[in-house]
Parts: sequence; structure tokens; C-alpha cells
Amino acid sequence: MKRIRLQVETREKGGKEESKKLRKIGYVPGIFYSPRDKNNILLKISEKELFRFLADKKHAHGIIDLKIKTDEKGTVTRLAVMKDCQYDSLQKKINHFDFYGVTMKEKVTLQVPLVLEGEPQGVKEGGILDISLREVEIECLPADAPEAITIDVSALGFNDVITLQDIVLPKGVKLLTDINRTVASVVAPTKEEEVAAEVAEEVTEGGAEEKVKTRETKIEEKGEKE
Repeated sequence: MKRIRLQVETREKGGKEESKKLRKIGYVPGIFYSPRDKNNILLKISEKELFRFLADKKHAHGIIDLKIKTDEKGTVTRLAVMKDCQYDSLQKKINHFDFYGVTMKEKVTLQVPLVLEGEPQGVKEGGILDISLREVEIECLPADAPEAITIDVSALGFNDVITLQDIVLPKGVKLLTDINRTVASVVAPTKEEEVAAEVAEEVTEGGAEEKVKTRETKIEEKGEKE
């Protein structure tokens, strides 16, 4: 996994009042801690910068080269993972973040995305690909951490299911998520999906000006016939 760079600054004071002051001027308070440090390091970062960083999900789950700007030592770099990010969904603001310090010789726990490749055979036969799981928890050394785990679903037939037992993990990676979890399956389309496909086909064949029945009308008609 490619390491990501993020620059943060130290802050002198902790506490709720100090955190409120930082948020008012556009900063997010945070903390860095590790078993190798006697004291936690109080941090802050521009909220805009943190939002930009978190816009890519890989950044939130990856190995980070944390550039810590201090008044005394200039800038120091620490290897870290993001352990927590408290988000206020109502105000759409980030309230706090936690970074945990790691080393290249220490195994870390990460969330990595699952990437599905190929068009399932069952989809070609009229089925719908139902994705049940989009990321998994793994344990590995930082050097072995993958950016994503790729799964080929092209052989997935109608009513077939692929679980975590079926995937091949990269070397040095241990899966922590339950291996019985379903990743994806090919299922029969619902009535609404069938009708939507029919309407789209009619529009394509007859042109935009041809009068076609709405999805709602077709669904009602199908219900009456049944």
C-alpha cells in the first residue's frame, strides 16, 4: 500500500473550551498516541484540509506519513493509522480525530475496500448483482497492506453466492472479518427493475417522442394481472 502524507500541527492546550475555540476558527482538534510515547501529542488541522484528505476512503484506512509541525522541533514524521474520526452528520462537521502510531515491524489492523471485477455470467442471463460487503478488516505489517482486495466475479452464475471463504488474500494478510460473510450474489430482478428495463427498451426502440406507459402504470397493470 502506498503511504499517504498528511501535515498537522501541534496545539498547546486540551479540553472542551480550547476545542470549541479551534472549531470556531476552522480547525479540528485531534490527538496522536502510541505505546512508545509517554505522552499523547495534541494536534490540530484545518477542517477543509481534513475533509479533502478523507474524501478518498483509502486515506482514512491506509498507512499515513504524519508530518507533525511543532514550534520546538520543526516538522517530525511519524507513521500512523487513523483510529477514529468523530463526525457530526447534522452540522456536517468533523469534531475530533485520533491517530495511532505504528512501526514497520508492528502488525496493524486496517479496513480495506473490496473491488469486484468482471461481469457475472448470471447478470448476462438477466440477473442482478447484489453487493453485500464493500470492505473488510485485515491484519498485516504496514509493508504488506494492500490498497484493496480484488475479487473476480465473472464466473458468478444465476443464484450463485460468493463469500469471504472464496477470496484469495495477498501474502502476509490475515482476514479478521467473518469468513462466512457474503460478498455478492446474482439474484432475480424485482418487479420494479423489470419494468424499468422494459420502459428503457421501449424508449430506445420507439424514440423519445413515442408515447410510453410510465413505470407506475406498468407496475399496477402487472399487479392486476397477477
